[in-house]
Amino acid sequence: MNILIIKWGALGDLIASTPAIRSVRESFPEARITLLTNKLMTQIIPAGFIVDDHIIVNTERNKVKDSLLKQIATIFKLRRRKYDLALNLRWTSERAALIAYLSGATRRAGSGPESMKNLYTDFIPHPKGRYHEIHRNLDIVKAAGCKNITDKPIVSVSPEDEEFAGKIFDESFEKNQPILCIHPGASRPVRTWLPERFAEIGKRFINKYNGRVLLTWGKGEEELVKFVADEIGKGAVISKATDTIGKLAAVIKKSTLFFSNCTGPMNVAVAAGTPVVALLASSDPVDWGAYGDIHLNIKSPLVLESYTDDDERCAMEALQTEYVWELLRKKFEAITKENQNAG
Repeated sequence: MNILIIKWGALGDLIASTPAIRSVRESFPEARITLLTNKLMTQIIPAGFIVDDHIIVNTERNKVKDSLLKQIATIFKLRRRKYDLALNLRWTSERAALIAYLSGATRRAGSGPESMKNLYTDFIPHPKGRYHEIHRNLDIVKAAGCKNITDKPIVSVSPEDEEFAGKIFDESFEKNQPILCIHPGASRPVRTWLPERFAEIGKRFINKYNGRVLLTWGKGEEELVKFVADEIGKGAVISKATDTIGKLAAVIKKSTLFFSNCTGPMNVAVAAGTPVVALLASSDPVDWGAYGDIHLNIKSPLVLESYTDDDERCAMEALQTEYVWELLRKKFEAITKENQNAG
């Protein structure tokens, strides 16, 4: 069986699709699976991991930037491969729906857009209202015949990634020391909690639990994490640059608890299996929160139907330090108790 899966997007979008992709592999272990995706996905699911290969589209903020000529060439490449099944996990994209149709696949499954449902052989309407992105993707692959379903996100972590993370922890922390990993950045500044509040949480964690804080960061966030580390003082460590998703996942995986805004690295933490405390402003936890019972999503008390940038900033500022600390403290102590009982 020859299967095409269409999915490009931002980091969180891509990780939310990994349970569906993994379910396809586990349901059709002998199939050849190709991902039509952007370059970022090659770090999350490299060829040979749970898919066989990739066909790359160039994107910027979810928009395809390939020339018309290149897009036509991609269509011809897909048609030559004679797919039995095309799964469109870009369910809001007219372009992706058209690609699924033009691929020439015998069966084409997707859930949108509604205006293009006639391009599919299997159209799956989504439930109305709030519904997590992970399940939106899973509904599509279930309708296409997948029986072995998992809702657990996944990120590829290589032995080299684990070695990278191991060195950071060996050099910076004592064995069995509780580590709070804080990622204070986000895709846009208006979606970040105030850095001094992140620092206050870090200081309290260190003082109460004799723990340490590890600060992770992405491109353009160097000054932000330096400010938070300086505010925390002793006990704060800035991570070495995690220039791949696998390295970031390996670092988070070794941490006791991960604390961040609702951002791509939050989704990496979910895939790594580390308990998450996430702060949400405009995002609804039912749709985009850290997925799974081990995680805690803290929603802003400012709840609106839609958010301007100013609203987003106000919503984040409405999350008060004392309130967040009490919830994070309870979460950490519950984790500690569970680990002690398991031991």
